[in-house]
Amino acid sequence: MPPDLTCTFDERLELWNDNEYQAVIASDPVEYCFDAAKSKRSALPWGGLLRYGPFSRDTFSKRTPRVLVVAPDQAAGKVSQFVKVFRDGIQSFSDSRYPKGFAGTFGLVNPEFVTCTVPLLDRGSKPAADLYRRALEDHLGGQREPYDAALIAILDEHAALPDSLNPYLHGKAVLLMNGVPVQEARLSTLTASHTVLQWSLQNLAVALYAKMGGIPWTVAHDLTVDDELVIGMGTAELSGSRFESRQRHMGITTVFRGDGNYLLSNVSRVCTYDEYPVVLRECTLDVLREVKIRNGWRPGETVRIVFHIRKPLKRIEIADIVNDCVKEVGSEQTVQFAFLTVSQDHPFKVLDSAQKGLTNKRGCKGALAPERGTIAQLGRYTRLLCTNGPHQIKRPTTPLPSPLLVHLHPESTYRDLAYLTEQALKFTSLTWRSTQPAAAPVTIYYSELIAELLARLQAVPGWSPTILNSKLRWSMWFL
Repeated sequence: MPPDLTCTFDERLELWNDNEYQAVIASDPVEYCFDAAKSKRSALPWGGLLRYGPFSRDTFSKRTPRVLVVAPDQAAGKVSQFVKVFRDGIQSFSDSRYPKGFAGTFGLVNPEFVTCTVPLLDRGSKPAADLYRRALEDHLGGQREPYDAALIAILDEHAALPDSLNPYLHGKAVLLMNGVPVQEARLSTLTASHTVLQWSLQNLAVALYAKMGGIPWTVAHDLTVDDELVIGMGTAELSGSRFESRQRHMGITTVFRGDGNYLLSNVSRVCTYDEYPVVLRECTLDVLREVKIRNGWRPGETVRIVFHIRKPLKRIEIADIVNDCVKEVGSEQTVQFAFLTVSQDHPFKVLDSAQKGLTNKRGCKGALAPERGTIAQLGRYTRLLCTNGPHQIKRPTTPLPSPLLVHLHPESTYRDLAYLTEQALKFTSLTWRSTQPAAAPVTIYYSELIAELLARLQAVPGWSPTILNSKLRWSMWFL
């Protein structure tokens, strides 16, 4: 605070535990799984990848992938050097965090990287987006073998261009419509020193593998007798400036559990904010039809459907979803519903007075921050879930992280809020965009990424999202 301002704190809510009531609990640490039997586990995702390989190592079909590298001509040499390090790893110092490279870490055999050069030096007044688009169209037109993924390198000054002029979005649109998922990388990231680059390489490798249809890891969860589907919906708001009207879009992510591991299913639905009740109901019915046939539900089985949503559902919306789902499943199965609002927009902070923080060469970080997985009860239907503890905080100057507010709708028929809150915590570790947990469950986090990217791609001439629900349905193309 500036020296001429003062502040005072009024009443504080203190939570404590006794023999009769536990107001604050600590959930078990999330474990990452790297095989279907859940015997290969690790407390850290990247360490598990180096030791066991990815979850889908034995079933991944693209063992020798073809990756297209799109590079501006003025930085083609630097991009080529990066690709070699990305493929083979960093061995220039003993404690490298990226020693095996993309091929060795994910069990790939001689992955092929093909370069497409974009002529930017002599572009004159032509927009960079048009040159990226033209270079990709010419290159793809002369190729007989398809690409499994693409890496687009862009100059830093092009990253902040409007969507209609952004070379990354134009290149991504061309490649997605050809069935090729895309990963972006800025030139400043590619040319960083190896001590800094090793961390970026981990995230790039995980995201690229997931975009090709691989499963880097899943999270351990004790199996119950009930089939369970989790459907998440997130919001993305876009506006060119504060003077323009904001456009709100919704994205839908589906996570299902078949054998005790959580896996992603339908991840490509998007709609406007006003359309989301209808689209959510249709998506739920589509998933129910698919899973009912695939899992062969028998009479008397219990099916649980959990909804994660930023905006609270209205009672009439819940009634429509419940009635339609029960009609779809029929009277042979018992359907349980849990409607959860998972939000970061609330006034609460959680402090742990016993937490002294972690000290490193930069100073002390995470003082007073509760450990990741701390759950505080605010009421019968409400919990606060701490997803960022001292180990997730990066700098001493980072503010105290805000917890997630998890609220169970009273109309829910499944009310085990302790189970549902721990489940939301595990979903924050299911992200494949980074080796670090996400701030929100992937059910909502991925939904927001889908909604934002699809809304931005609408500014690209000729864009069509049809391919996303066919060839790229199982790809994490939006990471």
